[in-house]
Amino acid sequence: MSTLNKGEYSGNILNLVEFEGIITSKTAYHDKVDQSYHYHANPHLSFIINGAHLERKNNQTAVKTSKDVLFYHSGEFHQTIPFTPDTKNLNLEIDSDFLQKHDISEELLEKAVLKNVRSKLFMLKLNSELNFNDGLTQTALHSLILDFVAEADVKDYQQILWCTKLEEFLNDNWYLNHSLEELSILLGVHPVTISKHFPKYIGCTISEYVRRIRITRSLDLLKSSNQSLTEIALFCGFSDQSHFLRTFKHLTGLNPKSFRNF
Repeated sequence: MSTLNKGEYSGNILNLVEFEGIITSKTAYHDKVDQSYHYHANPHLSFIINGAHLERKNNQTAVKTSKDVLFYHSGEFHQTIPFTPDTKNLNLEIDSDFLQKHDISEELLEKAVLKNVRSKLFMLKLNSELNFNDGLTQTALHSLILDFVAEADVKDYQQILWCTKLEEFLNDNWYLNHSLEELSILLGVHPVTISKHFPKYIGCTISEYVRRIRITRSLDLLKSSNQSLTEIALFCGFSDQSHFLRTFKHLTGLNPKSFRNF
């Protein structure tokens, strides 16, 4: 077992950039990288851009693919075994001083990653900000992180039956458009109650939530299929390609073609 210090990863490190309190990097994995158990000195997020790998941690083994954003606590032992030679991750490492300064626990950071439909979009937006590489980049990155975590620091809605039911319904029917009145009838809850309280429990409006799901779904299609942008746009519930492009750019900072080649 080994300890990986600040900015160190088991894969081949690419494009490492350090700012106050955070480090961003990409890591490429192949069969020659170190596959031993290890832990990192700082907590970090890792978004699988391409490929897949086998992950072992907490006595559990799971296959992780480009559908996943992973979170690792500081000092959490794990093992990463690449499945394909094109496996590549985008990483965000956050040091303890940044977390303490902004009163963020590792548990809240983990909640933001695991419970947020925005996770992949957040990582892509963060990467896009890096491309500006100017005097405002550090501030932009810090703001993105704080906003991402703040959205997860919402009231517990597990006991709010209508909110749980609505979230499940939206995830199951993400490609369809529903009016507030239709949702009100479905849930037996007044439209004003839904509109007012959904952001308090989920962290964003219903329309924003659905757009995030749709764009997240499009990421998989862009990487795994040869469908045209128009075909993907219509499949994911957008009225046309133009609407899809605007929403994609807004939520990720990229255009779909750039992500396809990312």
